Amino acid sequence: MNNFMKLFAVFVLFVQIQIALSQSNVSPPGPSLIQQLCKSNRYQTLCVSTLNLDPRSKTSDIQGLASISIDATTKKVKESLDYLTSVYKKIGGGGRGDYERYGTCMEEYGAAANRFLPAALADLKAKKYSLAMSDMKEVVSVPGICEDQFAGYSPLPVTQRNKAVHDIADMTADIIKTFVK
Repeated sequence: MNNFMKLFAVFVLFVQIQIALSQSNVSPPGPSLIQQLCKSNRYQTLCVSTLNLDPRSKTSDIQGLASISIDATTKKVKESLDYLTSVYKKIGGGGRGDYERYGTCMEEYGAAANRFLPAALADLKAKKYSLAMSDMKEVVSVPGICEDQFAGYSPLPVTQRNKAVHDIADMTADIIKTFVK
């Protein structure tokens, strides 16, 4: 082995030792921003999983995570609205009772998807956090209003979807609440 090769081998070994030493002095990372944000959320597991599902969360600040949460809530609300619309069409409009039940639910979910959630997102971006909270409270109330339309029916055809929307909307409201002083 010539001198150059020996010198190169020593250099590589030196670099590897330096890397190993520097890594051993690095303290372990603290909880992620998502974990910190979701720690005090009533829906901690849902919060962490929802935010981690979106690739934007890896580079988002806390306001970005709140926007992601509103987007996830919007998706869930629109899925429920689409479901209600398809069921209503399948039953052929039914009678007046079906029209009132499904129509009320579709109207409430439509208002959440088309008015309250876009307003919450705009208010969040404008740093009008109290208004964003107010918008989210409207969205949180929608599943209960819809559920009430089917009181006395067993099994309730929308209970699971209403619960899913309620929980993600309430989770989002909890996130936005962190901005309200």
